[in-house]
Amino acid sequence: MSLLTQAQVTRFHDDGFLIVENLLTDAIVQQLVERVDPLFAGEFEAGMYPDEWYWNPYLGRPHASAQMSNVWKSDRALASVVLSAKIGQMSAELGHWSGSRLISDSLWMKPYGASETTLHQDSMYNFYYTPQEIVVCWIALSQAIPGGSTIEYVRGSHKWTLSEAVPEFHAVNRGYRAAMEQAAEQAGITQPEVSLLAMPAGSCVFHHGHMWHGSNKNLMPNTVRRSLVVAHVPVNARFKSTDAYVQGGYLPGRYKRYGDDTMDESFFPIVWQQDGYRTPFLADYCEDALAMAVAC
Repeated sequence: MSLLTQAQVTRFHDDGFLIVENLLTDAIVQQLVERVDPLFAGEFEAGMYPDEWYWNPYLGRPHASAQMSNVWKSDRALASVVLSAKIGQMSAELGHWSGSRLISDSLWMKPYGASETTLHQDSMYNFYYTPQEIVVCWIALSQAIPGGSTIEYVRGSHKWTLSEAVPEFHAVNRGYRAAMEQAAEQAGITQPEVSLLAMPAGSCVFHHGHMWHGSNKNLMPNTVRRSLVVAHVPVNARFKSTDAYVQGGYLPGRYKRYGDDTMDESFFPIVWQQDGYRTPFLADYCEDALAMAVAC
């Protein structure tokens, strides 16, 4: 049974993004938020470090952005959402895939004063597998507010040519929208339409891999922007090269086997497939929080 209407799928392909309200219950949001501070303090419930860990309360600057990647390996509360079949199915429906495979997640915490995140296209950084498609789900774990470093989308920009110039994620000397504005000019767009989203905690937005997006500074005192990002690729995705440790990407490449183009399900689990298949270890590793919420 489809989780999205045809109108929603059409809107996604027209605009490049789709808002889905109330993806998570208040109880699930609260459970995840309670894990954020301990995680950045180095308390990894599952006993494993995330693949990236930027900022901690002991060494980090007070108003810097904090970010982790592949936190699903470190905390089963976060994993219960990241590995959800429901989010995977929605990504598959939007991508017109037969199933979804998790490629990565990111956990973000941006306190008052945290800097901009340069507008970029996720596909810029995901060049090492084929078919080169990606659907990303950005989940608000706190209220997303313009002025509070909410996510920004450039409507329709997924239809522009994928940029060959890859901007530095936090290089904002020219302005955090500069790379996007240059790409818009090359696409013949004189006034790109930037949408600053306003969403309650628990709602989410799916976006196309070619969509230009990012966020401004957090300019709101006493406000912390928390978000969880889940990225899926087609279930049949494979690494591009089999002859060496090449074309593996920054994070996924460390899990690429020599002479083998398959994506090991231990690191890139299949979270949803039309025939009902899910990577077997998921059932033992954590609950599916969204399936439990529906059952309740």
